[in-house]
Amino acid sequence: MLRSIRQPVSLASWYLRGITNHAPEGPPAFVFDIDGVLIQGGTVLPEAKKALAKLYTNNGAKPKYPVCFLTNGGGVTEAQKAEQLSGWLDVAVGVDQVVLSHTPYRELAKDLGDKPVVISGQGASEVAAAYGFKRAVTTSQLSARYPTAVPFCHAPGLTPEGDAIPDMADPSCGTEEAPFQAVLVFSDPIDWYRDLQLITDVIMSGGVMGRSEPPAGGQPVPLYYSNPDIIYANEFPAPRFGQGCFAAALDAVYAAVNGHSIKDFTVFGKPHAEPYRLMEGLLLQQAKLISLDLPSAGHKLPFGAVYAVGDNPASDIAGARSAGRPWTSILVRTGIFRRPAGENDPNHPADFVVQDVLQAVDAALHRTRHSKWHSMR
Repeated sequence: MLRSIRQPVSLASWYLRGITNHAPEGPPAFVFDIDGVLIQGGTVLPEAKKALAKLYTNNGAKPKYPVCFLTNGGGVTEAQKAEQLSGWLDVAVGVDQVVLSHTPYRELAKDLGDKPVVISGQGASEVAAAYGFKRAVTTSQLSARYPTAVPFCHAPGLTPEGDAIPDMADPSCGTEEAPFQAVLVFSDPIDWYRDLQLITDVIMSGGVMGRSEPPAGGQPVPLYYSNPDIIYANEFPAPRFGQGCFAAALDAVYAAVNGHSIKDFTVFGKPHAEPYRLMEGLLLQQAKLISLDLPSAGHKLPFGAVYAVGDNPASDIAGARSAGRPWTSILVRTGIFRRPAGENDPNHPADFVVQDVLQAVDAALHRTRHSKWHSMR
């Protein structure tokens, strides 16, 4: 079994270790982050298609090993993201290969689907409807319903004219008759001023817009974030603020007004456990679909290694390490992590550090070819 290390292992020594030191006894599985690993903004990174081609059949129709995609991005449905990935990478990606930051919200819909909730983030309305939230109200709809709550959003000339905002389907949402039961941030909010103000209003009022404080003994309105990323990588040379920065700003504003931080909140996304639990189920499902011969592993995952390839040490690497073996973290230098060759991240060291996703796949496949599992096929 590979040990955790603070210095990256070179490709040559990784190859050697695969031959001589506890080579994996099951097939490999691959889990890829997207932004900073396969794409940067809207641009496909040059090695991404080559890397995925090595894991698929010649026509790109079927993976040879379980291949999935785990991202802290969102704002679209899993089916839409699978379609995007297929187009970017020239391989067939199905909805059962994708976990987005807000995928765990599907479970929340079982309890909150029929209750009034506030949702925030680009694409939140379509995704919420797909998950089964029937009384979801966007922050833009709240802004239109209560224009004096966010006056700067409606001052002439201060904000650009946008698309028409659909009316709230149920005008009773957010009133004494039907208080909001939760706030869910699906993806990075666009208008921080509007969303900071309105989410604070909802939490402070106990879910009733315009009420100065919740009734005595009332329960706080729970707040859900889909991911904790402070920064992420796109085409800009320096990292950009992520949803974690918005969460920090909201908590600071709330504390400044109330004298204490927000108490009832939950954060999903990497590095937290829930997306890894979902991903492990998908990997097993993928193995069955491609008729992969799996060794008996009891309650453990029957893979020699689950190679988690990411660019963000604080989310991708920390999450894979917390998930435990057989998860094996590989850090690439094409996104957030840009330290010089030969260095690892000092706070969240990866098992291995390589230049890009193609090097990650090449090394993993080399190690697989020298495994006991491969020799018995």
